Amino acid sequence: MNLPLFHHISGRFWRAIAADRADQVLDAPGPDSAGRYHRPGQPALYVTMEADWATIAIGRYLLADGVRRVVVPLDLDGATVFDQRDPAACAALGIDPEQSQFRWNDELAAGREPPSWRASDAARAAGAQGIIDVSRGIAGGWHACLFAWNVPEAPQVRVVGDPVPCEYWPARDRWSAPDGWALPDHLARR
Repeated sequence: MNLPLFHHISGRFWRAIAADRADQVLDAPGPDSAGRYHRPGQPALYVTMEADWATIAIGRYLLADGVRRVVVPLDLDGATVFDQRDPAACAALGIDPEQSQFRWNDELAAGREPPSWRASDAARAAGAQGIIDVSRGIAGGWHACLFAWNVPEAPQVRVVGDPVPCEYWPARDRWSAPDGWALPDHLARR
C-alpha cells in the first residue's frame, strides 16, 4: 500500500483510564475486551491530543458509572496512521468513515459487528500502525487508536507526567460540540 494513504503523528497525547488502573495506562486491553477499533484480543491504545478531549471522549461512561477516572500525559515518538478525515484515503481502502460514527457498543449489544471494526481491519491490513477517529463530541476534534506500541518496529509511547482527574463538565464547557450533538437526557447536566 502506498504511504500517502497514511499520516504521521507524534508528540504529547493523553489517555483516560480508571484512576485505580493509572499505573497500567500503557497495557493492552484484556483478551475479552473490545472497543471501537479493536476486536476482543486485539491490541489497542486509545489516545488523544488534549486532556479535555480524552475526558469528553469517555464522558458517557464517566457520567453513567461514577468510576473515578484520570487522564495521563504520554509522549508518542511517531506513528504512521490511517486518517479517516481523508476522503481519498478512505475511498482507496473502501472505508465509509460515517460507519465509524455508530455507537460501537450498541451494535455489539444488538449482536451486530460494529462497523468501526471493518475500518480498523482495513487500516491494519494496509499496514497502518493506528487509525484516526473523528470525535463525535468535539467540533474539529479527533482521537487515535494505536494498533501496536512499545515493541520493535512500532511507535514508542511513554508516560511523561502525573495523572490528572477527569472533570467532565469543565472540559465540556471549554470545547464546542458538533452540530446536533447532545448527551442522552439521563446524563445531561441538571
